[in-house]
Amino acid sequence: MGNDYTRTISTAQECETTARLLLKIALLGSLIIASAYMLTPFTAQAAVARLDHVGLPFASSVANAGLIAHRYSQVRAAMEQGDFELASLPLTLLAEQGHSEAQYLLGIAHGTGLGVTHDMRESVRWYKRAAVNGHRDAQYNLGVAYSMGTGIAIDAAKAVSWWHKAAVQDSTDAQFNLGLMYAQGEGVSKDMLEASKWWLKAALRGDAAAQYALGLMYVRGDGVAQDLNQALKWWYLSASQGFERAQSALRKLGLIVTTQ
Repeated sequence: MGNDYTRTISTAQECETTARLLLKIALLGSLIIASAYMLTPFTAQAAVARLDHVGLPFASSVANAGLIAHRYSQVRAAMEQGDFELASLPLTLLAEQGHSEAQYLLGIAHGTGLGVTHDMRESVRWYKRAAVNGHRDAQYNLGVAYSMGTGIAIDAAKAVSWWHKAAVQDSTDAQFNLGLMYAQGEGVSKDMLEASKWWLKAALRGDAAAQYALGLMYVRGDGVAQDLNQALKWWYLSASQGFERAQSALRKLGLIVTTQ
């Protein structure tokens, strides 16, 4: 029964609009549906907004603060013109000074070849630096890299470790992936109770895939007490967001499916 919780990861070409790599999988009985990367637009405007949200890194002196502010303004100006190549140098200098958001954005840039050389190893290097600085999305992406062997050797245990760090910072995607790893026993001892806990966290945050997976657990009594009412509750929530596997499960039960 537990073998049904098998991860199938599709290899998808990264594109210029990739801002985050989100692993999703849909499960129904013994049917395994290949997951795909879900892409969020990565634009100059989005990059500027992220930088502005984080603000400037700590400056050790007034002179250093002025230099950081100057480089920051250079990045913003180039980004606002949509010139990622022009932004890459001051962005790299900011990253070298410990700005975690700049480090994260450089990871994306090198992973997509946007304004810099396409280099997955360099992408992972910057994700690592940002992740060590506590950057949640970098921690998530680093987990993806370890899971798929993108720019680094596959290491399921390290993927779990980085996803856990992101999950405790409320990364819904990391919470979902942790549930999947515990359900499979990949990179960690198989533990259906622990899987159900992480899927519940993601489901409560509105993740449709987690809602579906949690419903499946209630149907089977995996990690939770068997409860068909709870299963239907989570499947309805998932189906209402357009999650096809949940909709299919409800239709097979002769139930009406409505979407938001």
